[in-house]
Amino acid sequence: MAKRNLAQAASWLGNIRARTWLILGGLAFAIVGLLVWAGIALLSWLWAQAPVATETGKRLADEAAATVEQAAPGLKEQAERWLPGIQEQADRWLPGLGEAPPARDVSGTDLGPVPRFPGLVRSHYARDGETTEVRYAGRAGFDAALAHYVRGFADAGFVQEVISAMPEEERHRFRHSQESIEFALMRRPGGLIEVRLQHSSRQ
Repeated sequence: MAKRNLAQAASWLGNIRARTWLILGGLAFAIVGLLVWAGIALLSWLWAQAPVATETGKRLADEAAATVEQAAPGLKEQAERWLPGIQEQADRWLPGLGEAPPARDVSGTDLGPVPRFPGLVRSHYARDGETTEVRYAGRAGFDAALAHYVRGFADAGFVQEVISAMPEEERHRFRHSQESIEFALMRRPGGLIEVRLQHSSRQ
């Protein structure tokens, strides 16, 4: 019985013309081609949506942060004070999310006997009578910059006085003869630091 059914099926397949087989093969090929095209189109669409999704995510995160800051003013500063180092660690894990360092020096001159720490750009210059203030900003290590300036002022004969020291900010005063230079070093978002030097001549 089974052999007879197989024989009938073989006979029926044998009666199908070659042209019919070509048509069926062409249809199958067209269907496979359409499926491949649909897959490529879907992948292209998903690829195009990735930047939009990333941008939307950043925008939502910024809006959420702004909402939290409005609901509880000063919360960010308090959290950074309670958990020092969190901001620096986040900046290390997610570089580029903070503000960009300045591209070039503003007008003015550098201040003090210590050469500027490598990687810093002069971002502010102001002179008022006997007082001159210069600020530098850039992507650099906090501890390395602090050691550079403390050692440089000591080598130039300045006497150091620590005014205040916290994980995110240090303030020192360096004195030599009639000169007094106020030094401040601060951590900024995105792995940046800011150095402030204020020079005044004591009368």
